[in-house]
Amino acid sequence: MSFELQEKSLRELCESLLRDGVAEIVVGFGESAFASGIAVPITVKKPEDAAKLSWNSRCVPSLARYIAGRKGVAALVAKPCDARAVASLIAERQLDRDNIYIIGMECAGMTDADGSALAACAECSSRRAPVFDSEITGAPEAFDAPDERSAGENSADRFRGEMDKCILCFSCRQACYGCYCETCFMDRGAPNWQPSEPDIGAKMIYHLGRAMHLAGRCVECGACENVCASGVNIRYLIKSVTDFIECEYGFHAGMDTKTLPALQTYSASDGEPGFWGKNNE
Repeated sequence: MSFELQEKSLRELCESLLRDGVAEIVVGFGESAFASGIAVPITVKKPEDAAKLSWNSRCVPSLARYIAGRKGVAALVAKPCDARAVASLIAERQLDRDNIYIIGMECAGMTDADGSALAACAECSSRRAPVFDSEITGAPEAFDAPDERSAGENSADRFRGEMDKCILCFSCRQACYGCYCETCFMDRGAPNWQPSEPDIGAKMIYHLGRAMHLAGRCVECGACENVCASGVNIRYLIKSVTDFIECEYGFHAGMDTKTLPALQTYSASDGEPGFWGKNNE
């Protein structure tokens, strides 16, 4: 199968969902009116408009946030990471499962404008949505993972180098499904986290704080990295925390709609490796 055949199946399914009243709206991807080859989020309400839906290697944006606050049943065209994000939001009681129809798209990964695999997609291990109401399979062959950076590069110097590029525009926060707080800790009035010319300390506080807020909640979609205009690669830091949570607690975010993130639950048997060593020994 191919993107083209998946797109055809997607359009047929969405036309049927809207015509039969299963969903009142479809949130998916369409072609940009300003630049060809770029998929942008769109909504479709009429069965005949399902032909506007697109599915290709440029369906990069995460759509999970686009269904928040909608009334009635919304159908979501969901990459595996989008489906994981929705499952996490349902588990955290930010979305109502009864109001969402998930169309799981088997995904080969997305590319940048040059046709190169996006880093998060190349490293992705979830090619099929773990939660869905309908699934469209037949994705092209997945991308090969790029060479990993050596462990020695996860250093203070690397972190500082990434911070030097950051301009604290908060695009990563706005693109992240998990940053749904009405008032972010960075936007509070006291102390002033964002001076007119943010210093390296403010940048570090922001990125380290966000990484901890996403501990055990990141679905590895790479949205933070994809939207950054300054080329900041902070995903490696959040991925390190994600890998730690999975190793210590066996938790992988967004695999079902009922399990709360590891750090939102407590058990007396939980290990405290950061304080007492492995298994409290």
